[in-house]
Amino acid sequence: MNSNLHIFETPEKTARAVAEIILSTAREKNKQSLPFNIALSGGNTPKLLFEILAKEYDDLIPWHFIRLFWVDERCVPPTHPESNFGMTYESLLKNVPIQDANIFPIQGEIEPQKEAKRYQTILEAQLPLRNGFPKFDLILLGMGDDGHTASIFPDNMVLLHSEMPVAVSVHPVSGQKRITLTGNTINQADEVVFLITGESKAEVIRQIINRSTGFVNYPASYINAHTVAAQFYLDDAAAKKL
Repeated sequence: MNSNLHIFETPEKTARAVAEIILSTAREKNKQSLPFNIALSGGNTPKLLFEILAKEYDDLIPWHFIRLFWVDERCVPPTHPESNFGMTYESLLKNVPIQDANIFPIQGEIEPQKEAKRYQTILEAQLPLRNGFPKFDLILLGMGDDGHTASIFPDNMVLLHSEMPVAVSVHPVSGQKRITLTGNTINQADEVVFLITGESKAEVIRQIINRSTGFVNYPASYINAHTVAAQFYLDDAAAKKL
């Protein structure tokens, strides 16, 4: 079995395993008196993780050492039902003792190009640099049925190679604009964790992990190939074709 694969019976057990990563790393950073810089993704699976963190880890994690950033954001206000920040706030932030000063959301209501530049400036000011790009301690990624990750879609793979740390992307079906970390930023992280659940992801996971025909067409596959520390946390349904 690939040592980067971690498979669990249910979505809840999968999310809880990722919660344990956050807990152990946060405690280690706490011992060193260092901040723990995490970039979060949106979606239903991260929501489950956030709810577990809020309910089961609220008094275990040293929240004062954690600083939260976002992998991507839809260009909507934070009160919009599609806002990644809004989902994170409702499921996690309002329920744990994290300081407002340690929360760095992407502002989806601002003109996209302007916000991409603003967020890049924030990342470069708040994070150390590696190879000229902001370096996170941990990036949590999901994956869509089409193999996209962050808001880097198969029809715009150029964002994987962008020289800009943050960019504007467009959803290929809805046309919705989004702000996203680029591939080069994601690849600098100390640790990248894919949290993926559901049978609808199983075929793409099979192609990516087995490097089957067509695997190069998926943004998630590129991140897997170019990030030494990439780990896949899957439930049985997502892993059923491995």
